[in-house]
Amino acid sequence: FGTPAPVSLTHCAATASSSRVRVRGSGVTVPKNSDLRSVPRGNARASLGKCQEFANTAQSALADEKWTAAGLNAIHAGIAAADAALIASAGLRSTSQDHGSVVSVLEQQVPEFDATQRRQLSGLLKMKNQVAYEQRLLTYIESRQLVDHATRLTRWAEGVVKDHLA
Repeated sequence: FGTPAPVSLTHCAATASSSRVRVRGSGVTVPKNSDLRSVPRGNARASLGKCQEFANTAQSALADEKWTAAGLNAIHAGIAAADAALIASAGLRSTSQDHGSVVSVLEQQVPEFDATQRRQLSGLLKMKNQVAYEQRLLTYIESRQLVDHATRLTRWAEGVVKDHLA
């Protein structure tokens, strides 16, 4: 457990551009001082467990008519699903405070990440600040959409983890 070691030049090979580095063994090129960390692929199981817990809690909150709690748990389920898939597929984890930045990394590193998952994850992430920090509460329709996205992303992440860690 603990914090994963940062990807540094000792773990990367410099590319032609001095402002970017290639994460050795992953095929991804990231900016220096990147928010990507190399982690053991087995860590995907813990991220998937978080994803499933958040998704189940979102479903329960929706059933209890707690729309905002359902929405926020759905958003966290989507973030954990992205983590699980990226770790399982590439052995990488994003530590960026900007959760949206992981979308392009997923496109590069997770072959199973397609337009459907992009739309679902983006739909969750664009609501994060509103749900977490604004005063307005979610409606049933907004909450239901977020929970649906999270449920689909959870199923997708389960498949990715199973395929890469079988």
